[in-house]
Amino acid sequence: MSKALQSQLLKTISVKIPKDCQIQKVNLKEIIKLMFSQKKYFQDLEYLSSGAYALVLKAKNTQENRIVALKFLTSTNQEDANGIESIKKEYEMLQKFGQSDFLVNVYDCFYLMEEDVEEDEEGNEKTILTEEKSFFVMEMELCKQNLKQLFDFFRNTQSPPNEIKEVIAIQMLEGLNNLHVKNIMHRDIKPHNFLVSPSQTYGFTIKLCDLGFASAVTKSKSHYLSKKGTDAYFAPEVEKGQSRIQSDIFSLGLVLLELDNLNVLNDNWIDLDTKAEIHKGKAIASKYQIDRKSNIYKIAEICLKPNYLERKSSGDLLYELINLHGQPLKFILRSMILKEQIPQQSQYMAQILLDNTDQKIKKKDTEKQFVNKEILSKLLQSLFENNKYVNNFQILNFGSFGMVLSTKKVNLNNKEIALKIQKIVNDQEIQNEIRIMQQLKTPLVVQLYDHYVIEKATAPEKYVVFELEKCSCSLQDYLERQTKEGEFSDEQKLNIALQIIDSVNYIHCFNIIHRDIKPENFLVCLDGNQLEIKLCDFGLSVQLGKDCEQIEVQCMVGNMTYSAPEIIAKEDDQNKIYSKKSDSYSVGLLLSLLDNYLILNEIVGITFPSMAFEQQNEPFNNINIKRNSEIFKFIKLLVVWERVNRASLSTIVEQNTNQFKSNQNKMKKILSQDYLGPIQNVETVNIGSVAPLISQNQIPIQDIKKILIISMKELYKITEFQVVEIYLKYNNIGAEGAKDLGTGIAQCKNITTLTLDLYWNYIGEGGAKDLGTGIAQCKYITTLTLNLRYCGLDYDAKIQLKKFLENQLQAKITIY
Repeated sequence: MSKALQSQLLKTISVKIPKDCQIQKVNLKEIIKLMFSQKKYFQDLEYLSSGAYALVLKAKNTQENRIVALKFLTSTNQEDANGIESIKKEYEMLQKFGQSDFLVNVYDCFYLMEEDVEEDEEGNEKTILTEEKSFFVMEMELCKQNLKQLFDFFRNTQSPPNEIKEVIAIQMLEGLNNLHVKNIMHRDIKPHNFLVSPSQTYGFTIKLCDLGFASAVTKSKSHYLSKKGTDAYFAPEVEKGQSRIQSDIFSLGLVLLELDNLNVLNDNWIDLDTKAEIHKGKAIASKYQIDRKSNIYKIAEICLKPNYLERKSSGDLLYELINLHGQPLKFILRSMILKEQIPQQSQYMAQILLDNTDQKIKKKDTEKQFVNKEILSKLLQSLFENNKYVNNFQILNFGSFGMVLSTKKVNLNNKEIALKIQKIVNDQEIQNEIRIMQQLKTPLVVQLYDHYVIEKATAPEKYVVFELEKCSCSLQDYLERQTKEGEFSDEQKLNIALQIIDSVNYIHCFNIIHRDIKPENFLVCLDGNQLEIKLCDFGLSVQLGKDCEQIEVQCMVGNMTYSAPEIIAKEDDQNKIYSKKSDSYSVGLLLSLLDNYLILNEIVGITFPSMAFEQQNEPFNNINIKRNSEIFKFIKLLVVWERVNRASLSTIVEQNTNQFKSNQNKMKKILSQDYLGPIQNVETVNIGSVAPLISQNQIPIQDIKKILIISMKELYKITEFQVVEIYLKYNNIGAEGAKDLGTGIAQCKNITTLTLDLYWNYIGEGGAKDLGTGIAQCKYITTLTLNLRYCGLDYDAKIQLKKFLENQLQAKITIY
């Protein structure tokens, strides 16, 4: 394009850019120049919109023959060590959830590089690209209108009927839920950040966009100490500098309220008085005559709870609004299974799997694959017919060999759990995995609540359903997110490293070797006050006999990248040696990745196996990793080629007793109670004695036990129960009795739900403190209800007790 045409384009676009946009005429001139120098296939540039930090232009991609939106971003944060690189996060997040129809589709992203001029040998000037990045550009699907503009259109014409408003709300919730099920919070929910795309169903599709402030929930306290987003839509906790995933729900509630009352609420309806009364829980838009009986208001009212703990999740709200809507949807959900949409959702999932599964996997493991849409449909249907669950199944993950859903289990007091569903090819392997998991009952390992087999609905195929503890994300995802945030301290890394060592040493205490140590097989729990790392996926694990230290098999199992030399360096016809020390080597490699993620992440597939083949005496001889950290001290002991010279995890734990749970007396007691004894190697010997798998219509192995007691004398009975109700009204137990009660409860490690009614028992602040200390020892409690009326406690004392328990337990706590 000639300079004259570039100048005309600059003039046409620059007059439309608002003054509050960081990209002004000087930047725009550079953008136009670089685009027509480096990306000539984009033509017909026109102004679309702009924000504080971004400019959006309409363009035609002549290579792909499509009309697109180009979003230009530049870094204005001089303190950001990575500069403009941090802006790539928005593209990466949108790409990650690109399968959703309710998130804006991103086709591509690229940098516009700064240019320079140099002379060639003949003295002629030529333009060259430097290594300096100027602008980051996202090529996205074109949506000409945002929700704010749609609201204005409705205000100027006619407000849509309730049915259409509810469809808009459902689509907004579906877009947000696609992020929240992956533990991603948006942090800037407002009408401007929902785009409107034409659709053949309702005439529109609402798509969530602009994830510039979005963050994975990776803090140990599940919140961000920052204040990002748009002030009018801030939740009360955001005003205090704490952004939580529930903060998105509050912001959405404000948008829903506006959607439902477009003729009453204008652009500036969220004034200081309205905001204050909502934040304090006094009223919702009391000075406006809004519809307080609509379905949308019922949802908005839940969203706008001042206490973030009282707001429901995006998935629960979506499920609730769909039920209130009461009509079949004309679009397919991607974040949640709907009973009436099972055939379409199964077809969609099967097609996605077929399109994305590596051809080598398709050929190698055809019998294990999970891609038959008819079977998928029957499987999902059977879940709805099972009365064990609240019928709200959200899709966490699905792949060629299984799927993971989240739901709530009825007889666990509607506790949220994960359902891992996989096809049974070898009964003995599944039996082995179940037997191993039934022995492992500490926070170091993902807990198995129950399991059963689905076979009648899917005959002749069989599928096993594992009911598992739900966590936030895998360690691999956590490392990726946390490293991008740039807030990963050495102290945090060491905390994770200690938990990794602890969890693997714990299973070694049972003579169990994992055989598939990798970052994907550790899960991260972020719901409590302390980040927890939990070992998972025992499908390849084996339990050795008491006098057995290793097994030898010809076929290699597990992930090759993290395999020890005595496994990966063997020829195909040689036996591979699996032992606790082979796990230890894998742990050492994982710690290396943890401590040097930016250096090693892209090269682990080559670097780790190479060290095993090259028989290196010192780990990472040719790579400049951190060698002065506390974690490297462990790496030096574990990443050792000669197995005999390699440290065991038990030795490391015993030499650092204060840092590890798996060496404590309490843990030793658990080992003595839960150890089931050795099982024979499933790869070489038929298990035989292991109980058969349990079908869906039979009694499960681990039934949830519930007890009600009404006397202190019966306290000893609660030891083996998970759901415990204690009613001691008018018992006059006093402070000493409260201490005894706390001591008794502390012995009950299996409790998940505790209801304690001490109405009219004067226990005082001292008794309450002792009682709280005892309850805090029950780390599996997820729901705690205490009635402490007329117990000699004022309001402040109850609040102090609640805060203490919230710091100790990952539980929903109610104190009266």
